[in-house]
Amino acid sequence: MNRYQIRIDSTTTATTINIPFTMEYQLADQAELIDRVFVDVETENAINPIIDFDKTRYIPVDLNNNQINKINYVVDLSGLTTYGDIGFSDDDIKFKKLNFKQTFLNLSFYDTDNPMTQQLVTTQTIFSQLKPSDLLPFNTIVGLPGQPKPANQIPLTFVLENPLTNQRGFLEGYYLYDYRDILKVGEFKYLYMKASFKNAKDGKSTNLMVKPNAQPIDILIREVYTRYKLFRTQTGYYYQIDDTYQGNGPSTQNNVTYTQNPSSVSINLFKIQAL
Repeated sequence: MNRYQIRIDSTTTATTINIPFTMEYQLADQAELIDRVFVDVETENAINPIIDFDKTRYIPVDLNNNQINKINYVVDLSGLTTYGDIGFSDDDIKFKKLNFKQTFLNLSFYDTDNPMTQQLVTTQTIFSQLKPSDLLPFNTIVGLPGQPKPANQIPLTFVLENPLTNQRGFLEGYYLYDYRDILKVGEFKYLYMKASFKNAKDGKSTNLMVKPNAQPIDILIREVYTRYKLFRTQTGYYYQIDDTYQGNGPSTQNNVTYTQNPSSVSINLFKIQAL
């Protein structure tokens, strides 16, 4: 506490000192402004943003926005189009050996087709499976009914089916998944898929492109992508496989084909060949 001495002489007339109730410094009418401009802003800056990591399922649809029941990924390794062509024996298929079951198609999805700036969004692995069309008919006189066809008659085609219409089909990869809040109703975005084929029989990995013929290296850099359009409507989340995307090449040929009755889409993938 500070002590002050006040001298009173014969000329002094006032003998009182007014002391206020509080000695604290105050800004008149500025408290709300300070809270709004400084305190609230800094409080918001100090709180980490809320990120929703919940993902949702995107359903494949055709060009008329009708759900697709089957997706076919057709692989052509420079004219080698069956399991027999790439070294598998009939017994590998018949007994479902590991070299058959561990052979798969890998799909990598990127946010752009520019390899200099792209970021990997998600991947899908589709393993080899026997389809009903790969089995001998029940009325055949060759072999046992329901047994697999010879390896050179089983195509390198990976089929994904709608689990609601075919519960025995292979559905891994049929749906795409992305963050729930990334799109608002009416918005869309593109993903670019690059595929590779992994052969567990010989241990080789083959990168794939979307054109059947060799391409110049400066054009080939974007001829490896198939474009997927993800969009959101009032009724849900959907995706289409773009049948018009041409990358940056001069060819007008596209690797995506839609068919009806039954509704399906086929994506043709070819071994990379550079000029």
